[in-house]
Amino acid sequence: MANPTVDSLVAQGMTKDAAQDLIDSIYGKEYGGGMSKAELQDFETLIGRLESSKMAQAGQANRARQRDVMAGGLASMMANF
Repeated sequence: MANPTVDSLVAQGMTKDAAQDLIDSIYGKEYGGGMSKAELQDFETLIGRLESSKMAQAGQANRARQRDVMAGGLASMMANF
């Protein structure tokens, strides 16, 4: 079955805005990788949170490495006394 048009949906009794929303969702899923605009927005939000979390974890790991290097250097200096 071919995708409906706004005019054909309005002729069947839908409001023009509702018909346009339905058409947008049909084409959004068809050409948007199977995801609606809302699903895509939620996915992008989750990806952003994941990236933020990974960056925070990397920062924590760097700080832990710096503490280990400094502690090792201090231990070497103390061993020389």
